[in-house]
Amino acid sequence: MSLGPRIANHGRSAGRPAGCPRLGDRCLAGGLAVLRLLAVLLPTMLAGGPALAIDPPLPALEAEPQPALEAEAAKLRVAEIRVALDDNYPPYSFRNADGTHVGIVKDLWALWSQKTGVAVRMMPSDWNLARQAIDTGAADVIETIFRNDARDVLYDFSAPYARVDVPIWFSSDLGGIVGVESLRAFTVGVKDGDFCPEWLTDQGITAFQRYSGFERMVEAAARQEMRVFCMDDPAATYYMTKHGVQGRFRFTDPLYTGELRWAVRKGNVALNRLISDGFARIAPEERKAIEQRWTGHRLGGVGPGLIDLLLKLLAGVAVLGIGALVWVLLLRRQVESKTESLRTAVAALTASEERVRTIFDSVTDAIFILDLDSGAIIEINRRMAEMYRIGDTPLPAIRVGMLSSGQPPYTRDEAAVWIAKAAEGEPQLFEWHARRLDGTLFWVEVSMRRATLDGNDRRLLVVARDITERKAAQERMEYLARHDALTLLPNRLLLQDRTEQALARAERNGRLVALVACGLDRFKTVNDSLGHAVGDALLRAAAERLKAAVRDTDTVSRSGGDEFILLLSGLPDADAAVETVASLHETMAAPFQIAGHELTVTLSSGVALAPADGKDFATLLKNAGTALHHAKAAGRDTHRFFAEAMNAEAVAHLSTRSGLRRALERGEFLVHYQPQVSLETGAVVGAEALVRWNHPDEGMIPPGAFIPIAEDSGLIVPIGAWVLAEACRQAAAWQARGLPLSVAVNLSALQLQRADLVRTVTGALADSGLDPLLLELELTESMLIQNTELVMDNLRRIKAMGVQVSIDDFGTGYSNLSYIGRLAVDKLKIDRSFVADLTGSHDSARITTAVIQMAHGLNLNVVAEGVEDAETLEALRRMGCDVAQGYFLGRPGPAEAVERAARQASPFKVGA
Repeated sequence: MSLGPRIANHGRSAGRPAGCPRLGDRCLAGGLAVLRLLAVLLPTMLAGGPALAIDPPLPALEAEPQPALEAEAAKLRVAEIRVALDDNYPPYSFRNADGTHVGIVKDLWALWSQKTGVAVRMMPSDWNLARQAIDTGAADVIETIFRNDARDVLYDFSAPYARVDVPIWFSSDLGGIVGVESLRAFTVGVKDGDFCPEWLTDQGITAFQRYSGFERMVEAAARQEMRVFCMDDPAATYYMTKHGVQGRFRFTDPLYTGELRWAVRKGNVALNRLISDGFARIAPEERKAIEQRWTGHRLGGVGPGLIDLLLKLLAGVAVLGIGALVWVLLLRRQVESKTESLRTAVAALTASEERVRTIFDSVTDAIFILDLDSGAIIEINRRMAEMYRIGDTPLPAIRVGMLSSGQPPYTRDEAAVWIAKAAEGEPQLFEWHARRLDGTLFWVEVSMRRATLDGNDRRLLVVARDITERKAAQERMEYLARHDALTLLPNRLLLQDRTEQALARAERNGRLVALVACGLDRFKTVNDSLGHAVGDALLRAAAERLKAAVRDTDTVSRSGGDEFILLLSGLPDADAAVETVASLHETMAAPFQIAGHELTVTLSSGVALAPADGKDFATLLKNAGTALHHAKAAGRDTHRFFAEAMNAEAVAHLSTRSGLRRALERGEFLVHYQPQVSLETGAVVGAEALVRWNHPDEGMIPPGAFIPIAEDSGLIVPIGAWVLAEACRQAAAWQARGLPLSVAVNLSALQLQRADLVRTVTGALADSGLDPLLLELELTESMLIQNTELVMDNLRRIKAMGVQVSIDDFGTGYSNLSYIGRLAVDKLKIDRSFVADLTGSHDSARITTAVIQMAHGLNLNVVAEGVEDAETLEALRRMGCDVAQGYFLGRPGPAEAVERAARQASPFKVGA
């Protein structure tokens, strides 16, 4: 076993020493080399030797009876101790290459179990899952935990058994990170559930990128997904070394030094004492042996026997060397005159070769020589082996293509072009995305020119310089040149570029583009009263809310101070811009929680639409700014469009939207019912529930004036749920009074696509006690065209409950009879446009007759709506229609009117 480092010599031939062409010279050189080696090694070994990591087996432990602890365990009825711990915390607890859980803590608990006779079940997992296990009682003990005031409330802690430094790690191309204050401009990578984010939050740092484990964090940092992170020193050292990135990061002085402990749930004194007594039985030397197993220890020195052996060996070698020296001197006298000239030439040649090799290996850039005929790399320097991590790979096995990332535009074909040009005598200089032999990628600057070696001019001399840090700094500078440094939002330069692209697309496809200038109202008050740190945090939080309120295809940028510019592209109409502006104001209305302060900030906004308000970025930005100025002049917390006509329309739209929200809160909605009559008996058999808005100032508002706005804003979902519950309650009341009338409720497309629709219907039926057979849900054909899995699943589950389903406005949409069969629809409602022309249009009559016959062929009932006169009613009866409704049979009204009509004996009897 070699104790020294393995040194790879690539491309060099082993030759004899200069001036030693014969056997005597080799013996002399060999003897002197042995003497020099022993002279160097002996003092080192006598002094104790270098620190070496060794893996001694754990000392054999004899099982000894522990009556006291066994009695205590029996008293507690403890047959097994469950220990939850993080499996991502080397060297204390981690998983090796094959996934086996190992580490200091596991071995300590195994020894504890042997000492106490109590079984131990280790539960290694993600740290958050370990915390959940102890908190929910799924585990008895939690390991490798730091102690603080908040955790003292939950746990009883052991004495510390290790101390761990926790610094901030950062990419080596960054500067100026010296402590907590310097982290405020960065998002800090942390392990989810770790103590570090708690500590940093107490210091006012709240911008975190969370990862499930330390190794995931190191992998993300290696990919440059984040540049600054907090990690315990032992884990960082282990994982950075494992992934070969230890040279790419620097670290600060420790933020704090944590103490590793184990803990039990608060108040579990007996279990705490049992565990503590068990660990007290572990001798210090036993604990030290376990720790040295995972951290290594120093070689203790060389024994006396070995020293005697080395001295005897040294004496023998010395005698041998002296004898060889005498023999060589005698031999040298005989040949000295004949070999002097040859020795001089060889010495000069060797010295020259050594100087060239020294220079070759001392260059800080990677150098290799490429054979153009074979494509093989025939010579490399030491830096090349280090940079590309060649290791033991033989040079003939390495091809230039293996050193390329292969990612466009840095393809092997492009490399072939550069090689061909260099082979023709044209030097090449280019940047290249390279790949090491271990698969990691980095950037190099490559210089390539033709070279002649040993008379062969089919060689290329290639010099590669690692520019990864320079590229990273360059990319960061380019990023910051197009983004705001505080919020990382696009700045005005990038916004202009995206706006010009959006305008070009909009001109081709006939869509609209909007620029929305937004300002946080009275933001200066926050800065002046709470400080710039709180103000900056508020700006970052506001930026996140604005991004959440728009589509992924839109752009949120910061123009400076408290102002943001939003680019809304590909809008179908101006109403879409109105809806987005309304969402922005609603999003910003909720209070912000910033550094312990609850802050409420309102928004003023100005909107310019293209092409009406401008066809280029500069004009749109100026007009949006003008509109924002008018919004602030109007009292803030509002918006203005640059076009005055749009303001009136938007104000009306937003007024209705706000009124709908208040109407829900104040109970301004009511349900009217329109009777449905059997054409066979003339009796009322059901009613359709229709929502009405009784505005306190404007009176009854027709559905057409508010239903579209409710659908656009999403308020149709809570309104629809209320109508459903109210209709079920009324139908249950009719049923209780001996009138089993069905009630039909319209569903909106938004309701049908929600995952909670079945729960809403179930709740309405359960709360009212209505028989599901008396509830009918109406949907239009257009809703079925989407045919999403969620829609179909919702309808199947509703049908399984016994609820009736009908297709409203049948014949006006894209009818697909396969839906009717798959969903087992119960009714078809003929659209009123056919019913209105039934007696005056042969086409309408034929279509209506065909729909009725088709429905009956499918065992479906048919409902005709929009019946306005007796002639139409009689025509429908002759055609075989089952049920009708319309103003002739009864206008929508209170439930009492339907009940009165239902109690009459066949009030609508038609025909003979």
